[in-house]
Amino acid sequence: MRHWAALAAILVALPSICTAGEQFPYEAYVNADQAYVRSGPGENYYPTAKLRGGDKVEVYRHGPDGWCAIRPPAGSFSWVPARYLQPADDNLAVVTEDNVSVRVGSLLSDARHTVQVRLRKGEVVELLEPQTLTTQGVTPAWCKIAPPSGEFRWVHASHLDRQPPKRPAPASASSGTASGDAQGASGAGTEAGQQAAGRSQQATAEDFQRELESIEIELSVIVVEEPAVWSFESLLLRAEKLLQQADTPLERGRAQVLIHRINRFADIKQQYDRLAAQRDNPPAAEQLTVSRAVAADTPGQLRAAGRFDATGRLAEVAARKPGAPRYALLDDQGRVRCYVTPAPGVSLRSYVGKYVGINGTRGYVPEQRAAHLMARHVRVVEESNWR
Repeated sequence: MRHWAALAAILVALPSICTAGEQFPYEAYVNADQAYVRSGPGENYYPTAKLRGGDKVEVYRHGPDGWCAIRPPAGSFSWVPARYLQPADDNLAVVTEDNVSVRVGSLLSDARHTVQVRLRKGEVVELLEPQTLTTQGVTPAWCKIAPPSGEFRWVHASHLDRQPPKRPAPASASSGTASGDAQGASGAGTEAGQQAAGRSQQATAEDFQRELESIEIELSVIVVEEPAVWSFESLLLRAEKLLQQADTPLERGRAQVLIHRINRFADIKQQYDRLAAQRDNPPAAEQLTVSRAVAADTPGQLRAAGRFDATGRLAEVAARKPGAPRYALLDDQGRVRCYVTPAPGVSLRSYVGKYVGINGTRGYVPEQRAAHLMARHVRVVEESNWR
């Protein structure tokens, strides 16, 4: 009975926070005397901080079982292996390898095993204790950084309300001098001005972060399509404007990294356009399209290719550059038949090592001078059917 009563109380509290068609981010306030902030959406994730009643948080999305992803509160930090960081100016550091795990730090314990974000080579992070990385001598195992973009903390919706808590009105003084009233008014005006300035600075930082994340998401959506339809002009203009609006070294560093990423994909697009004109009549040694690769195989493969755009043994590309295809189809000699990228919502991991037939959108990888498939449908094919 006690269990059901507690569950009912939670369900009653949820509608005030979790509503359909939610617009993110939004502000909410802690409605309990204290609430734990956790490293993930569940009681099994370790707490990273405590919030007090009335504290304001910014909710960015809703997770499972009523958990809310919030902007990391003041004082939050994360951990990165120091060997993957190269010190830079203004308490910044540059990531030197790809796929570097960032571990969520805790103000309440030494726990640091939750990973939400992995950093790419060339990304910029803010060092919270730069002296530990720049001091001559032994390199530390871990370095404390500001939580990177995309990393959240979690609070249960039952601990949050949309409306700020009501505070008792201050008691009016029964007596006082005119000068005292004037001083009080002056002090109140100064405090109000400071609060307004603080809110303005916070809004500027939030707007910067929101625009940065929006550009990164749109860039990711563009590059999963064929290079033939890539267009980066508007994104580049927005990123350059963002660089001009940056107020801190960290913001400038992040904007510069974003501009570098956009220009890198723009260069690939230019290479693709140059080579696309030659694709119909390339030199025989360089020609590698899906149709030619399949036609060069045995009649068994031709029959399989009648149902699929390409067939072969799916392999994961072990060493790849950022943005390069993650998978490849191999022929029976172990040679790359074509590179493969899963379309949104398609998972290829379970097919690795199997002989498969793939249908999707054909493309071209300029750097490898090889065919490319955006995989939309995958089916296991008997090896005997295509050898």
